[in-house]
Amino acid sequence: MTQKEVEQLIEEFKVPKHVRRHCGAVAAVAGELAKKIQASGEKVDIDLVLHSAALHDLVRVVDFKSFEPEVWDDLVTDEEIEFWKNLRKKYAGRHHADVAAEILRARGFPEEAQIVEQHKFIQIKKGFDSLEAKIVYYADKRVRHDEIVSIAERLEDGRKRNAPETIGTAHAAELEKKVLELEQELLG
Repeated sequence: MTQKEVEQLIEEFKVPKHVRRHCGAVAAVAGELAKKIQASGEKVDIDLVLHSAALHDLVRVVDFKSFEPEVWDDLVTDEEIEFWKNLRKKYAGRHHADVAAEILRARGFPEEAQIVEQHKFIQIKKGFDSLEAKIVYYADKRVRHDEIVSIAERLEDGRKRNAPETIGTAHAAELEKKVLELEQELLG
């Protein structure tokens, strides 16, 4: 995959500007971490990390809990809104990571697909297939919207927006502990 192909996919799927900013920030965090890990002697495919991070929320609109593009800070066109509504209808009930992975596999990008598929929060329980997947997962858990924050801040925000029913549960605490363990593993 090339950077041009990444950009073409982002344009084709009309990724909202705020999601693009988030993905850009995640890619920046992931890229820096990948370079540090590589400098310590581990083999890391930095381009794979960067491309996967840039595309991890390619079709995030499919499972937005609240879909109100008219209140987003960025101007959107009627064409974009119609496109997103059609995506939401086509992939109703599916997680955006699974849909994006399916699209990437169909386009001939299986490595990126696997990493994108593994950025779901629950993946921390299942483990990862590669160091690159760990890096992208972790970077996503450090970026709230387009701001780099602590793991605790990001997870609290994610629970409030996506799973308020899990706040304060033992399950949520277990997952947060695993994310912090991953942070220790990656940062040393």
